[in-house]
Amino acid sequence: MSEFNVCGVLVMASPTVSSGVADQLNALDGVEVHANDNGKIIVTVEGPNDKNFATKISEFSNIKGVLSTSLVYHEIDVDDANTLIG
Repeated sequence: MSEFNVCGVLVMASPTVSSGVADQLNALDGVEVHANDNGKIIVTVEGPNDKNFATKISEFSNIKGVLSTSLVYHEIDVDDANTLIG
């Protein structure tokens, strides 16, 4: 059985540095920035292990200019090799 996780995160950043924050977030493995509206940055984090998500999202706070992060969505897709499809 394998898992694939997708998290939606709202990152609030200082508007004066939000462009640089968005660039740094985009540079992280498994992270994609979808929108940046004056410091309100919408991000998805994707990957196989949910424990990595908590760590990665916590690390967003280490980026200079990040004021807060909020997990707003989390989906886990499970592929069970023992399940017959069709």
